[in-house]
Amino acid sequence: MRLAMMAAVPAAICLLIPPAASGQQLKADTTRDFECYVQAAEQRMSARQGFLLVDADSALNDRVLRGQRIETVPGNGPNPHKASGGLIFDWIGSVFIPSTNLEQTLRMLQDYDHRAQYFPETIASSKLLCRRGDNHFRYTMRLKEPAVIDVKSDVLWERVDPHRWRCTSYSTEVEPVGKDKGYLRRLYSYWRFVETPSGVYVEGETITLSDQFSSFMRGLGSLMGINPEKSLRHSLESMRDALEKPGMQFPGPATGIAECGEPYRPEHPEGCTQTMP
Repeated sequence: MRLAMMAAVPAAICLLIPPAASGQQLKADTTRDFECYVQAAEQRMSARQGFLLVDADSALNDRVLRGQRIETVPGNGPNPHKASGGLIFDWIGSVFIPSTNLEQTLRMLQDYDHRAQYFPETIASSKLLCRRGDNHFRYTMRLKEPAVIDVKSDVLWERVDPHRWRCTSYSTEVEPVGKDKGYLRRLYSYWRFVETPSGVYVEGETITLSDQFSSFMRGLGSLMGINPEKSLRHSLESMRDALEKPGMQFPGPATGIAECGEPYRPEHPEGCTQTMP
């Protein structure tokens, strides 16, 4: 019986692959639903009382700070959220990294040419494409999960005060390598960093868009590692591992590279019926 179930897994995985051609364009309704969701989500982020989730949740702070745990919670109720022809996943993850500081954290994260070294579980390769000053970058990376996918992103950093930074990253191109499985169509992420005398809090929120799958296929895909929550956890784990590694040096972003144009801004469609999450 066990062998029969194992033999059935490859066939079931094949069913996860929709009949779309590689590099398919999103339908206008799918794009609109995603951008309406993002618009509402960014309003919710701006209206939040605390800079970090742990600021308003002492139990969460205790698990993250004293328990040294990585915690993930839905960003806007149960995932996924339905879009026309697609699914939206919204997750927030928190971690505390002791014995580091903001300077080291930012140097590592802005070293876009060596992301595969820092995030070996999720990234196969990466390259900085352009930069403008110390706050605006564009880079490309080849993801290992949820599948082999090339993603170009536009990243904007903002210093809030001497002890707090935030960062927004929008995917501008998402191109599957090989057969298109529809696992990832958009990847937007929002990061917050707070320095304390004993280390740095890191909080990341990822909003991703995939094609539409049934609940059974989503469950099977999750068993195979196709899971936005797990990808976020892997990113936070890798970030902590890299910053805690003894003697690790981070060169920071390369110089003498092309200058980026204006930062990418997601569309804000008029007449979105979705209320703020």
